[in-house]
Amino acid sequence: MNESMRWLDKVRGNDSIREAARKIGTTHATLSRQAAAGSLSFEFVRDLARAYSRAVLPDLLAMGHLSREDVGAGDSETALHAASEEELVAEVARRLGVTEMGSLFDQPASVAFANVHQFPNRNVGDQDEDFEEVASETISPRPEGETDADYDGA
Repeated sequence: MNESMRWLDKVRGNDSIREAARKIGTTHATLSRQAAAGSLSFEFVRDLARAYSRAVLPDLLAMGHLSREDVGAGDSETALHAASEEELVAEVARRLGVTEMGSLFDQPASVAFANVHQFPNRNVGDQDEDFEEVASETISPRPEGETDADYDGA
């Protein structure tokens, strides 16, 4: 099964290809032919995304009709500027391992995250503690008679 067929199956869910085609005003034969050939048109991808209440740009990106640069997402700075506050908070929460976000949108992010204590498998201790730990590590002295040349090319 090619990428177009996988995408179409995912989008239409339990709907038949005939029903999906009807929703976008084409015939099931045309939709099936394009999907089987691995080349759903820009218009079909756009129309199917809309018919199934999906975001159009990610689907156009996924099907190769647009590049990340086409939608201004070629670099992280552009993507960050385009993201809403809710999207940014959700991404920060995901990266911090926060699983329950019910209260995160009820207050400023600085307050919400200060009250959340769900950081599994993350070392979120005080930075000074990290420096103290490194500083307290013992460094073995160089064995007698060895020089930097003994380690070059290692």
